[in-house]
Amino acid sequence: MKIKVLGASGSDIPGQHLTSFLLDGTILFDAGGVTNSLNFKEQQKIKNIFITHAHLDHIRDIPFLADNIIMSRKKLQINVLSIKEVLDDIKNHLLNYRLWPDFTVIPNEEESIIRLEKIKEKVAVTINGFKITAYKVNHTVPAVGYLVQKENKALFYTGDTGPTEQTWKSLSDIALDALIIEVSFPDKLKLIAQKTGHLTPGLLFKEVSLLKYPPKKIYLTHIKPFYRKQIEKEINKKSPYKIQILHGGEIIKI
Repeated sequence: MKIKVLGASGSDIPGQHLTSFLLDGTILFDAGGVTNSLNFKEQQKIKNIFITHAHLDHIRDIPFLADNIIMSRKKLQINVLSIKEVLDDIKNHLLNYRLWPDFTVIPNEEESIIRLEKIKEKVAVTINGFKITAYKVNHTVPAVGYLVQKENKALFYTGDTGPTEQTWKSLSDIALDALIIEVSFPDKLKLIAQKTGHLTPGLLFKEVSLLKYPPKKIYLTHIKPFYRKQIEKEINKKSPYKIQILHGGEIIKI
């Protein structure tokens, strides 16, 4: 597996792109920072986008990606995949002809730029040899994380999540080569993190301890830039795991 980190920031500021992870150049996980990270040819290689939840920082570039494709006049389609609740939010509140044209019916339903593909929790889909399975996580809106498996390698990407014990129970018997997980706030803001469906370093360690097999490597995403230095201090001081804090632009090889 080769994952390019297009964006890993919890806020949109100069030099920091919103959440987006590109797997082998064609499969995207979340779409917060795509069109300002990839050139037109790279954008046109994207065939499938797995969305964790419908908050704007994770779906913002779906409309702009569709717009770039239709302007290129190439007959390309992108599948946007998630659980029903997430797709309903995208259809009703984003691609609704009010905030943006509905690219699920443009130029027509059969040849639409965007196709919304419903998947079910814990039911794997296979794309390009990757087995991808959605697991519900605890956030303020319907949300999932994704288990990605190929051959003997396994990665789990949480998207945004607060404490989510049931998810870790479901994954407990899987030896993860990598875990991409969010940490948005420092420990002093634990109550805010829990109320908004996010993690702090201390909450992260409690979550990971629920796994039978500790991940070989943990990558942190969605850090709020204002708290980055404090979070880095808390991670470096307390972490019993091998952890890398993502900034964007990294290549993760598994």
